[in-house]
Amino acid sequence: MNFTFGSNFKFILLNICLVCNSWSTQIPPLEYDKLESYTESNTLLDSQQYQYYEPQNKFAYLATSSGIILGGTLISAGVLYLMPESVTNWNKDEINNLGKNWTRKISQGPVVDADDWFLNWVTHPYWGAVYYMQPRVAGYSWNVSALYSVLASALFWEYGVEAFAEIPSWQDLIVTPAIGSMFGELFYQTSLHIHNNHDTILGSRFLGKSVLLLMDPVGFILKDLGLAKAIGIKNKNETQSFIMPLKDMRGGAQIVFAMRF
Repeated sequence: MNFTFGSNFKFILLNICLVCNSWSTQIPPLEYDKLESYTESNTLLDSQQYQYYEPQNKFAYLATSSGIILGGTLISAGVLYLMPESVTNWNKDEINNLGKNWTRKISQGPVVDADDWFLNWVTHPYWGAVYYMQPRVAGYSWNVSALYSVLASALFWEYGVEAFAEIPSWQDLIVTPAIGSMFGELFYQTSLHIHNNHDTILGSRFLGKSVLLLMDPVGFILKDLGLAKAIGIKNKNETQSFIMPLKDMRGGAQIVFAMRF
């Protein structure tokens, strides 16, 4: 039997259509209750793909976090005031006359202080890292974040609150933002890794959240406790998805159509 090219093509096309029709009619319809079960168990589609936090308004985020730091700085000063003078090297008798003491101390500094090594090389760099994290998380570059750490260390603390109690220190003015910025960038990159791992470390969400809180307590208040969202600062990387079952034209198999926005 001889076939022309046209008849061969029609014969092959007819067989493909028959096979596809047979395959499609064997697909059982996907019921809505089963679809909901799939969605709830997250076995069909992950309902939310977690991504790192990035505020839509980075200036508003930074302004809010700076306000929290200012309030926290005042609270920290109160806690230090209650600690023994042997720890802080603060002369509490001189703190009573705040205005005159502040003017006198900033005019005498900066000097090399006699603070304990733990304060100079641990707590100060840690807070330098916390300062650094605020603009970095808001979306600013590393050099802008380092500059913010320098200004925050100098204005918020050395020539601000602490100058009421002691003369500004060379170690704190240099070590706090310098080492703090290096640790701050390490904190930032680590936080991205933890966020992209669904806020877990070694499979533990508690451990992941605890490390995030330690590295950026201000950001934890804003992001994880929902303060930023409550005051209208949204995460532009937040995505949501939904699943829509669509029935084909023949009323047979149903197709799952997913959208993410």
